[in-house]
Amino acid sequence: MVKTLLFLSGFVLAGGAAVLVLTNPTLEEYGAYAGEELTAYAMQEYCAQIPAFLNSLSGECQALVQKLQPELEALFIRQTRRQNFGLFSLYTTDLSLLNLSPLGVSLPTYHFATLAVAGRFYTYKIQEGSAS
Repeated sequence: MVKTLLFLSGFVLAGGAAVLVLTNPTLEEYGAYAGEELTAYAMQEYCAQIPAFLNSLSGECQALVQKLQPELEALFIRQTRRQNFGLFSLYTTDLSLLNLSPLGVSLPTYHFATLAVAGRFYTYKIQEGSAS
């Protein structure tokens, strides 16, 4: 009875580990996730802040952000390091959007840390800094 229970427990654990390995998201899937999140953030934080009397400008802002989503995904992929542990992955992104120091124009930089497991992403750290 004990041997059977141990065998079944081992079988369930091995099956669970196999499922985690098979559903461990790829870097491209992380890029798609991050691009969608950044697009939603930009629409909420920037496009939604446009005054109501500039309604057409707000619509253009949203259209532009959506059009740029593939480039945002590619940007995230280029600026991300993946640590693949088989059962899960850790993604670290240091995102720098614009730094034109000679002109005095600089957007903040962002540091993201994300856990990917079982086909899902959990961003557990977001830090804002300044471009140097």
